[in-house]
Amino acid sequence: MDFDSTGPTNLRSLREEVTENSILKWSRHVEPAMAEQLGSNGDASPLADLEGVSNVLFQAPSIGADKRDACFELLTQDDPAATNVLFVSFTDTPADLISAWNERVGVAPARGGIVSVGESETSMDDGAWAVKAVENPGDLTGVGIHLSEMLSGMAGAAEADDQPIAVCFDSITSLLQYADLQRTFRFLHVVTGRVRSVGAVGHFHVDPDAHDDQDLATLKGLFDAVVSVEDGEISVQR
Repeated sequence: MDFDSTGPTNLRSLREEVTENSILKWSRHVEPAMAEQLGSNGDASPLADLEGVSNVLFQAPSIGADKRDACFELLTQDDPAATNVLFVSFTDTPADLISAWNERVGVAPARGGIVSVGESETSMDDGAWAVKAVENPGDLTGVGIHLSEMLSGMAGAAEADDQPIAVCFDSITSLLQYADLQRTFRFLHVVTGRVRSVGAVGHFHVDPDAHDDQDLATLKGLFDAVVSVEDGEISVQR
């Protein structure tokens, strides 16, 4: 599995690797009016509309409680104690992620995994979480290998126990500080395919204010849906 190909293929040909159905789907659903707002169906969260989705582009400011709350809501669509949870983080330490999980969720996941990017420390006191570290944030091959290994381990156990797998990738914005758009697209194409192949549901953070519309449009072709958080409101586009 090639997580970091550096071949001559240009971005246009890379975009052609995304299925035609995915591209057509986005062309039909770009109008904001198509998004369902939080509270539009009584008290039901619009995240309930993500049934059957494998990969979600999660648009939210890089900082703020709204981002964190929505992230954890995405991770706990099923019983959190029976869910396999994988974080891939360029932004938070393993200790910070576990602390946030314990504060917001209160119970350990069935299996917890963290790929910590830009960190070298992997030892943790919490036995519910396995941690792998990639010290160099530009080492996309290392990130991809650890992510794939953790997903494979979770997938084998989850299938036997009939448990879901939830993945948080935080963030594409941080990744683009270390890799250009073409390299990032290639990497995410492989990762989203891997998430889909094991039956997991992954959400991938991006700060929309940090990127131009063309780059965001290119990235959206990789995903089944977009969840946006703005001023405390959650919207979903599929």
